Amino acid sequence: MSFRRLIAICGVAAVLAAGAGARPAYADDVVNAIAIASGVLIIESLFVDTPKENESDFVSIEGGRFDAVRQVKQSEEFGLEYRSGYFLWKVKPFVGAGFTTNESFYGYAGIRLDTYWGRHFMITPSFAVVGYDAGNGKDLGHPPILGRSGFDFQYRFDDDTRLGVAFHHMSNGKVLGQSINPGTELVGLTFSVPVKVLMGNSQ
Repeated sequence: MSFRRLIAICGVAAVLAAGAGARPAYADDVVNAIAIASGVLIIESLFVDTPKENESDFVSIEGGRFDAVRQVKQSEEFGLEYRSGYFLWKVKPFVGAGFTTNESFYGYAGIRLDTYWGRHFMITPSFAVVGYDAGNGKDLGHPPILGRSGFDFQYRFDDDTRLGVAFHHMSNGKVLGQSINPGTELVGLTFSVPVKVLMGNSQ
């Protein structure tokens, strides 16, 4: 294993450690850890060849826990994403939406960076802008415009379907004058399928 990949692993491990120990008073610790680990992966990706052609578009479903770390107002969460295979330099755009059993709803759009660790394993940092409706769930501040950052850890099967674990943080950073910034984390299982497979074309 190369030295730069060892450093990247350590950076991602910092995110998991920060998430495991997060408390509401230390919300920025999670953001900082995600930012540092993402930066390490971005730097690492500069030394790795990016595929020369656009890849498949994917549809991804997710099921997991909302507010899984802070545990202030937990609920089940379910989401759907459309992940474009079109490269904008090394990153790719995506859009998604989700809801919780507390009747919260959110939609988002952003960019992803796939980093490849051998034939089957992938770590993907991402960032998105989120519109959020709390419903009967956790109040994340007003106006309810949030940033969403985090990682997908995926196993890529030979048919290019992907099974993974996702960890994402959402908060407002008070960038639009919000009076509160409690933040939340989402942890879930994901399953991603190439659009061409869904359309019956596996070529």
